Amino acid sequence: MTDTDVEQRYGFDNTSSEGGHQLQHLAEILDPHSISVLSTTGIKPGMRCLDVGPGAGTITRWLAEQVGPDGQVTAIDIAPSLPGGPNIEILAEDIRTSDFDPGSFDLIHARLVLMHIPERVKVLQRLADWLRPGGAIVLSEWDCTYLNLVRYCPGGFDASLHDLFQTTLVGLLTPRGMSTTWATEAHGAMLHSGLTNVTTVVDARTYHGGTGICQLHYSNSHQLNDALLAAGMTEQQLSDLRRMLQDPRLTLSGYLMHTTTGRRAAAN
Repeated sequence: MTDTDVEQRYGFDNTSSEGGHQLQHLAEILDPHSISVLSTTGIKPGMRCLDVGPGAGTITRWLAEQVGPDGQVTAIDIAPSLPGGPNIEILAEDIRTSDFDPGSFDLIHARLVLMHIPERVKVLQRLADWLRPGGAIVLSEWDCTYLNLVRYCPGGFDASLHDLFQTTLVGLLTPRGMSTTWATEAHGAMLHSGLTNVTTVVDARTYHGGTGICQLHYSNSHQLNDALLAAGMTEQQLSDLRRMLQDPRLTLSGYLMHTTTGRRAAAN
């Protein structure tokens, strides 16, 4: 499969203007949680890290700050949109076909990546093989099995409209390879891949209209406008949804984020 095939299958276009907004919203929503977990892995100067699907590059840059000038961070994406740096290497590659030597990295991070790759279990095994003894993998994935996310819907709006948007969105992405359940399966998959000390942290919070997850959904509704219409939503429904997502009285929960960490056994 070519890179073009992968880009066409993936539901979002990160190179579009709305794709750029999406990546920024994701960083704002998820970086505090990601940094909190990554900070527990023992990252230190001189380490070599791999950031898979770096998005806006915020975690890549944070990792680069932690490993310092004697360390290195490799960021890999089919269509990377972040700049390099003195200790940042950018690779425009498909993680399923990229090749690194065993034991190349002390820390590997991937956020909202493997859930979109049908070969996710095989990719996880490859990532595990690239770890040095004692090295860690940190995977963050959204659990998309529970989509009842409206915590308060202000008068004049219909909460079921957001439910419709969520189910339609998942219906568009699952035929393209997205797994709604991978977040809950990653823990077991890490154990099966031979990783040890596997732990999972689950995180979620609420946001008001015009902030956080509401802004992400607003952006996604524009980026996937034509696909959502083709799937059965109407122009009026999308217009009403967007007005609701911008109303500060609305309260939405984010998806449950499962962040799973596993280690390659240390050398004896």
